[in-house]
Amino acid sequence: MTSLKRTRKRRSFCWQIAAGLLAALTLTALAQRPEVERATAEPAGGAGAPRRLKDYDLPGLQTKVNLKSLEPWDVVQLIEFLAYRGGLNNIVMGKGIAGLTTKLKFDDVTVGDALEVVLSVNGLAYEIQNGIITIMTDAEYRAAHGVSFYDNRQTRVVELRYADATRVKDMLAAVKSEAGTVVADPVTGTLILLDAPAKIAEMLRIVEKADIETVARVLPTETRTFTLQYADVEALQPEVQALLTKDIGSLRTDKRTKTLMVSDLPHNLKRIEDLVAAFDRRLKEVFIEAKIVQVALKDDFRLGIDWNHLFDGVDPRFSLAAKISPPIPDPLGEGAVRVGEGIGSLTYRTIVGGNDLNVIIDALQTVGETKILSNPHVAVVDGKEATIKVVTDQPYAEALLESGTTNVIGESLKFIEVGVMLAVTPRVSDDDFISMEIKPEVSTVTGNYQARYQIPVVRKSFAETTVMIKNGETVIIAGMIENGKGNETSAVPLLGKIPLLGLLFKSQAETTKTQETIVFLTPRIITGDEPVLLMRDMKKKPKPLRPVGWSESKPLKPVR
Repeated sequence: MTSLKRTRKRRSFCWQIAAGLLAALTLTALAQRPEVERATAEPAGGAGAPRRLKDYDLPGLQTKVNLKSLEPWDVVQLIEFLAYRGGLNNIVMGKGIAGLTTKLKFDDVTVGDALEVVLSVNGLAYEIQNGIITIMTDAEYRAAHGVSFYDNRQTRVVELRYADATRVKDMLAAVKSEAGTVVADPVTGTLILLDAPAKIAEMLRIVEKADIETVARVLPTETRTFTLQYADVEALQPEVQALLTKDIGSLRTDKRTKTLMVSDLPHNLKRIEDLVAAFDRRLKEVFIEAKIVQVALKDDFRLGIDWNHLFDGVDPRFSLAAKISPPIPDPLGEGAVRVGEGIGSLTYRTIVGGNDLNVIIDALQTVGETKILSNPHVAVVDGKEATIKVVTDQPYAEALLESGTTNVIGESLKFIEVGVMLAVTPRVSDDDFISMEIKPEVSTVTGNYQARYQIPVVRKSFAETTVMIKNGETVIIAGMIENGKGNETSAVPLLGKIPLLGLLFKSQAETTKTQETIVFLTPRIITGDEPVLLMRDMKKKPKPLRPVGWSESKPLKPVR
């Protein structure tokens, strides 16, 4: 026990020596500072108020002065004039003042007030030492003193009795201003506060509440309940959790009622309230109307549709604008984009004006026989992906093997999707423009793998682009061209219809058919208040894809 007491006394004595050395060093540093009277020093009458120039005991500052005409003055000449009128002979001006001008008009004001206004308006600083007024820019003052001339921050040192300095510092971090600083020393339980007077007072009130014995400590916390309308509770939970005051704030959630219950300091609850309001906003929706059209191209259009030529004969309300993404030129036409191999090159264009796509589809009849494969509609939330498919489930057989061996014990029927698949992600801007990220994919069966089981060989072409259009405009995705072979039958009129004998007046030939798949996308912004009518073909299973004009007994007739 005696040894323990000696150890405690020794430690106490060491702490006293350390404190004495720290105090001595502080006094020495203060004694070595030059005797410069700062203009922002606190006067006797007001805490934190900057001392005004006229309050200094200098002869001539109380002299009255008048400036009757409002005209530009050179600041250097104006200061010289005021110094002359006040009899201030000891004035030094820095290099950065030259070139400044100002306009002013005075009527019966003191030289001190006039000089104070001139310096303040032009952002100039000053200091007085041994009766000499030195005028400089605020940057020069900051370089000399490490602080702005107009900085009115105060410093307070607080010694805590019970609370942990680090925890209290975390509490004050949410209260201090951006220019404020809080320094904590957990060893001595000391806080150093540097901030504007109002913020210092607010922080001192929090320290007073926090620095009491643990048994009696009651922090000024509040509890608030937020009921979400649109945001997801689980998505918002980590964002709110990150704003809670450490070891003080708490959060409870209820997914069923979409409720957040937050307990924290009052000033921090305001930050959380702003966060919840920013996240819990009503999202816009986009109603996308799609038309997927297949055109059996005439021989003159085997390389694809010339859209510029096509639109020359369309109602002048319609106009065509090319969208290029990525910007790779295509020799087939201005604004075209090649993507993929074998199936065709994809072209992105937009239709400006005119909402009746039937006009465009009728115009396509001039380049080949046209067939609408599907006309789906889908409503999607802003930023979410919508998928549109017009596909055929192509069946194929797959061998079933005995476990652990290569013995075939049977076969199973598998399916692979072949056709047109489209993924669209719309994003609505504040000015009601729609940015659509479009990912089209076209696949076709080119043959079968010659093995024990006929496995289809599928060729795919896909691309990815982003198009920015106005609300209600239409995007055309074209260039998805397929080439295939078919049988075409020709016959002599009337004679070819005679049973049996008519075979002598018929002929069959293998022909090459070219068809192009075209997708029209028209997005429209909806609020969700109005009812959205989904077309009946959305509820029906799409019909299987069948090449137009292939293996048909009648040839394609030209459109007249």
